[in-house]
Amino acid sequence: MDLLWGLLLGLLLFSFLWLNLLSLPGNWLMLGVLSLLAWFGPAGRITWDFVGLMGAAAILGEIMELAAQVIGGKRGGASRAGNFGGIVGSIVGAIVFAPFALGLGSLVGALFGAWTGCFAVERLRQESLQRASEAAWGAFWGRSFGLVAKSAVGATIIAMSIHRFVA
Repeated sequence: MDLLWGLLLGLLLFSFLWLNLLSLPGNWLMLGVLSLLAWFGPAGRITWDFVGLMGAAAILGEIMELAAQVIGGKRGGASRAGNFGGIVGSIVGAIVFAPFALGLGSLVGALFGAWTGCFAVERLRQESLQRASEAAWGAFWGRSFGLVAKSAVGATIIAMSIHRFVA
């Protein structure tokens, strides 16, 4: 029976993992499910200590996502303002494109928004087209790696949670 509960938990958490790619709070929803299990679930499987550890992992995922975009922009030559434009553009793009392609538009919107936001700010700062484009590509790739890092943290949360039921 524990194996069945572990598989069901894994399926539920996996469905939340995909939300990370849509720029939605998938890891935080996983943490909410784990909190409910700590409160109402079978004794000893998911403890509050475990939920706290997974909360720390979720925070780490957010830090990694932000750091990757900032570092990517910097490596591309973006200024602080350009990096900020990339972050804001990413958020706006994810929101604007969310209704398209069954929600997958938010992924495209986040990446395109990071590029566009950084590019626009760098051009407003009187940077050349070449330098603004290089900075924007840095923001784009940083955002891409940030999404991968955050999703990897989510996958770790899933694996560690399932292990609580099947071990």
